[in-house]
Amino acid sequence: MDGFRGAVQQAGRSTADGKGMWQDSSFEDLVQYNDGFRTGLIGTPEQIAERIVAYKRLGVDLFPLGFPHYLEEVEYFGERVLPLVRELEAELPEPVPALS
Repeated sequence: MDGFRGAVQQAGRSTADGKGMWQDSSFEDLVQYNDGFRTGLIGTPEQIAERIVAYKRLGVDLFPLGFPHYLEEVEYFGERVLPLVRELEAELPEPVPALS
């Protein structure tokens, strides 16, 4: 926790006010203990794609996602998961709203 707080404070020092928007935040404000895992969007690309389509069928049209290794994981998600989502959507009897 101290390392994380230090990183936030260091990043804040580079802002115009020398503080940043997270400087006064508690650890709980900065880290969600479920880390987004309640959605079940963890697993193989196939498992994740199936869960996304299931959520979309329920009307969910926004998925806030986090990627610890952003560049590599966003690329992987775009190459491996999104095509599977599109394939699963195409197999549905009725259209599903597009994933933004």
